[in-house]
Amino acid sequence: MVFMYYYANRLERIVCGSLDKSETMMGYFAKWGDVASDISPLMDVYKTQVRQLASYLNVPPEIISKPSTPRLRPDQLAEEELGLKYEMLDLVLYGLERFMTPAEIAGQLGLPLELVDRLRKRWLAAEHKRRLPLSAKLGFRTVGADFRLPFIAP
Repeated sequence: MVFMYYYANRLERIVCGSLDKSETMMGYFAKWGDVASDISPLMDVYKTQVRQLASYLNVPPEIISKPSTPRLRPDQLAEEELGLKYEMLDLVLYGLERFMTPAEIAGQLGLPLELVDRLRKRWLAAEHKRRLPLSAKLGFRTVGADFRLPFIAP
């Protein structure tokens, strides 16, 4: 990301992120790594929706069907590490987002309750990755807490 931002700054550009909602909710990204970006247009779109969008945009099928991987080691696959295919994971996350209980989700999807509980715990445990660093409140307004300004290009 250092190189991405170096070139973006040098060329007076911004860095566009590629994380989707599935990866973001599960914390399946490197903090200050692949999540670092100026804009992230897919962050509120589940992985299965990203694939549907890609199909609609006529992205070649071999790209759409390519297994997701962070490519940190040979043969590493995201679905194996997450423990579920994205088609099912996204349904679990959809239920969690809508405040369904793990038991309701497991029952509707025919999944073991233990699996849904594990996914929910991972989602909650990754909250720190989705937030700015904590800061002591010492001043009148604190950046990232109660000192937010609308973005206005200079």
